[in-house]
Amino acid sequence: MSEDDERAWRYEVDEVGPDAESDVRAIEPGSPATENVAFFLLGVAAMVGVLALLFV
Repeated sequence: MSEDDERAWRYEVDEVGPDAESDVRAIEPGSPATENVAFFLLGVAAMVGVLALLFV
């Protein structure tokens, strides 16, 4: 191995495996942004339209 390979190593031996300490951060729920909801509904409407064209 070269020095570049050793510097690219990101984890120590004690950070992986069955004896590793878990570093789990909780994901807090939040309210969705209006823009995200609009794009989601646009995608749903587009897929319903595509499926309607395919099956009708």
